[in-house]
Formats: sequence, C-alpha cells, structure tokens
Amino acid sequence: MASKGIALFVIPIIFSFVYGGLVLGSAMQGPRVDSMTTHQSSTLEILDLQGSYASGERVGVQISVSDASYDCGDLYITVYDVAGGAKKAVKQGAFFDQCYGTSGTLPISEKFSENFDAGQYSLEAQLFDKTGDKFLSATQKFSVQ
Repeated sequence: MASKGIALFVIPIIFSFVYGGLVLGSAMQGPRVDSMTTHQSSTLEILDLQGSYASGERVGVQISVSDASYDCGDLYITVYDVAGGAKKAVKQGAFFDQCYGTSGTLPISEKFSENFDAGQYSLEAQLFDKTGDKFLSATQKFSVQ
C-alpha cells in the first residue's frame, strides 16, 4: 500500500525534474527552431479504451505504435479530469525504456489499469523517442458513471 502512495507522488516529481531539465538544457544552448517535434498522428493509437465505464470498473489501456522512426522510448500515460472545462491531471503512468522494434503494443510487460470516480476524463499518451527530442501523442475521452 505504501509503495502505491510513493509511486503516485514520486513518478510525477521525477518526470517534472527530467522534463524541466531537458527544457532548461535546451534553453541554455540558445534558440533552436524546432527543438522538439510533436507528431499528432495515427501511428500512435490508444487501444482497449471504451467511451463509458461503470463506477468501480477498472480502466485499462494499451498503446499501439507503428512508426519506423521509433524503436525505443519512454511512454507517459496521463489522465485528466475535464469536468467543468478545466483540465486537471488525476493519474499518470510512466513506462521507461520501452523497446518494441518499429511496431508493437505498449507498455511491455506492464499494465496501465486504474479506477476513477464518476466524471469526464481525457486520456493522453505520449511516446518520447530515445533522445527525448520528439514524441508521438494520442488523446481519447471517456466517462465514468
């Protein structure tokens, strides 16, 4: 039980430091015109996510990637509460060093499966390449009643 609490608080903190360090390091190197490339593309798909869940039902997803420029990377899955127009992060999963060749289903040997209170949510998956310079992104909405 204590390890779940630690994971809920430590993983976002680690992600913040890593991402902040990358941004700061990039800024200190001077201006770059395309320092981070984002691809909103069909090469990253959210699998197994239904549009609606019953209260108490676990929400589990896998991510499918099929892009020749990606073979290893870090996967971040973030769920936002979007009720009331505000976007507030409520759960996050980080899966590091996901090596899958040029296509595959992620996370490898792990699961993203969580319970949510009733509400409206948006699930966002981001897959960063090995260097962290570019990433793929996919978003899908769901509700819990």
